[in-house]
Amino acid sequence: MHNNHVIDGINKDFDLYFNRERYLGLTKNFTSLLPDIEMTKHDGVNVIREDKLLGGTKTRIAEYYFYMSTNRTVVYVAPRFGLAAVAILELCRLYDKEVIFFMPACKEISDHQAFVISQKPADVKFVRIAAMPNLNRIAQKYANLHGYEFIPFGLNHRYVIAGAVRVCEDLLKNYDEPDELWSAVSTGVLTRGLQIGFENTEMHGVAVARNMKAGELGRTNIISEPLGFHAKEKQLPPFDTVENYDAKVWKYIPKNSNKNVWFWNVAKDVNCPTHFRKDLVNSYREWNDKS
Repeated sequence: MHNNHVIDGINKDFDLYFNRERYLGLTKNFTSLLPDIEMTKHDGVNVIREDKLLGGTKTRIAEYYFYMSTNRTVVYVAPRFGLAAVAILELCRLYDKEVIFFMPACKEISDHQAFVISQKPADVKFVRIAAMPNLNRIAQKYANLHGYEFIPFGLNHRYVIAGAVRVCEDLLKNYDEPDELWSAVSTGVLTRGLQIGFENTEMHGVAVARNMKAGELGRTNIISEPLGFHAKEKQLPPFDTVENYDAKVWKYIPKNSNKNVWFWNVAKDVNCPTHFRKDLVNSYREWNDKS
């Protein structure tokens, strides 16, 4: 269970300099190439339908990062599960960039990795590691050596927070600010950005992947999901979602409330394409194998 959180009320992406207005100032001349966000209502809950966008919210809030990047080649560590790599591929397509992925070596790749590889990125490098931070260090060293741009794990970058704050500002042109907003929480990037964008909203998060460290939660009220990260939720909401991620939040949200309650559905899942054979991907490596 993800039940060992540092709840200190501090948002590490919000300080005396980078407040809401300064984040909005960064993106004031930026025009998105993506379609507008859709919202639908289910059981009295207003649902942000980012399942309509390939890569979901990660694609949307990281767009400004790609807009600002001057390097044509980016490097990212793609774990076995997660949609950040899908978002990066979509943004590379939109902004004429190429991506090199580092992935942890394994006997068989996951569905998410299979989808990413099927989209033919510039390169995929498998490395046998003891822990993901090691692979991030290896990937960053590689990017620095070749003059490429290394994207932080989880898209944890100030420009991505600025993108999230801009998304909130755009939503407020058409909708009243929510009384409550619910979302899944993993790295905390999304919830930190949303609480800056929605200053008066009561934030609720469900930790689905890891324990939260100092500064990662901000003012979000956290619930620890007892299901393991890879376990799929059985009580599914009535819309497309990721069964081991966003779907775990739905059961906690108060339904048909007299409040303006929002749920931020981050994405829909991706699967291994039917024509793609995982067994043909040489993903296993011995220790110190650099091939």
